[in-house]
Amino acid sequence: MPQENLGDPIPRTEPYIVPASPEQEFDSIWLRSINIFAPQINASGNNEGSINIECLPYNGDQGEEKIWETPNNEGVEYLNVPSRANGRKSLWDCVNEVPEVATAMNAITAAIPALRTWINTPPPEPNPPE
Repeated sequence: MPQENLGDPIPRTEPYIVPASPEQEFDSIWLRSINIFAPQINASGNNEGSINIECLPYNGDQGEEKIWETPNNEGVEYLNVPSRANGRKSLWDCVNEVPEVATAMNAITAAIPALRTWINTPPPEPNPPE
C-alpha cells in the first residue's frame, strides 16, 4: 500500500530562527537524586540492596553557578550499585569496601532523629497584627 502524501510544507510568513548559544563547560556534578534501598542488615551473605544516584553537570564557579538540565537528560551521570562494571557487588560490599560510603551511611542514619524532629515541628505562629 503506498504511503499517504500529507502535502507540501506550509511556508511561514517570517522564518523562525533558532539563536546560536555559546558553548558552556561544566566541570563538576550536582547531586539531583539519591535512593538507597537497604532491606537487609550489613551481615555476611546479605547481598540485597542498592544505591542509585543521578548527577547533573554543574558549574560551581563563584557568580557563575549553574545546573545543566535538558529534557533528554543529556550529560546526566548515573551511579548504580550493584553495577555490571564491578561484577554486581552488593550495597553492603560497597559500604564495607569504600570508607566514604560507610561514613555517609552512618551520617544518614545518625541524622534521622533530628530530621524526624524537624519534619514534625510545626512552623511558629505568625505575629499578631498590630
